Amino acid sequence: MKPYKTVIYSFFVGGMFALIAQAILAVWQTVLAGTPMEFFIGGATLVSMGVIGCILGGLACYQYVEEWATFGALLPFSGFAMAVGMKAVGPWTTNNEKAGKCVINVVWFVLWFNVVFAAICIVIGFLFGMLGVEPAFTIEKTTGAMLFPLAFLIGGVLAALFQILFVALKSITPKVTPLHILMTAWMCGAIFAPLGVSGALANLSGEGFSVMITVGGYNMYNVGFDLAMGETGTALLHLGSFGLAVFGLMITALFTWIIYNAVFGRKPIHQVHIDKAQASIDGLTKQVPASDNVEGFDYEVNPSSATSA
Repeated sequence: MKPYKTVIYSFFVGGMFALIAQAILAVWQTVLAGTPMEFFIGGATLVSMGVIGCILGGLACYQYVEEWATFGALLPFSGFAMAVGMKAVGPWTTNNEKAGKCVINVVWFVLWFNVVFAAICIVIGFLFGMLGVEPAFTIEKTTGAMLFPLAFLIGGVLAALFQILFVALKSITPKVTPLHILMTAWMCGAIFAPLGVSGALANLSGEGFSVMITVGGYNMYNVGFDLAMGETGTALLHLGSFGLAVFGLMITALFTWIIYNAVFGRKPIHQVHIDKAQASIDGLTKQVPASDNVEGFDYEVNPSSATSA
């Protein structure tokens, strides 16, 4: 696929996931408002997106979207949950690993990724808080129906930007992986916070920013900043919400593997996709009536050539 096409697909796919997340947030705002779990509205939205990634990933569908639009699919929390789930699916299907080993892979990845980067971003926020550095500029929160088109726009732009970064770095060195870009995206949430960019995007576009992995770095930056300001209660509240979201990520990732195993067993993902493609080809050939066969033209499809294509 042409690189520019992956950028275009990333924009539209990332925007659509942000739009879905904005709709889910509206539901949770209604359900959890005024309850003890009101603080977890944002986290509940992330976990809900993780469930979407879990189900579609377990059914081997989300991976198709990832092929078209790498970071349009991976940058939202749904894609991150699916990708973590593949940490169990991969060894389960290709190395015949035991279930315990697959579970450990998921738990370990979730813990080290989130704990390490959360700690770094908290330290960054704490240092800027101690220095008394306020955001360079702020934007009032968008409310009402405008949140939906802005969520789509900003979510799409962020996905496209990180896709461009991936394509550019990939052209320089083939060693660059999507994980490297996801790490960068996480850190960008904290790096751009002192400039006011992260906060402005969150206020402007709602889930266009807040469903993306960049929100993790921004939230942890705020935790560190609050600790420096002596607002320990607020910091712990946000840290607790983050911890619940991470736990939700772990559970949804494991369910990605559970669903995949229930449907496909130990069949590798590439074989699943080949079988699906072959089934589609077989279905199309069966639908062609014999009377419609043009003289001199054979509608029979060679399965081996279809697979190699």
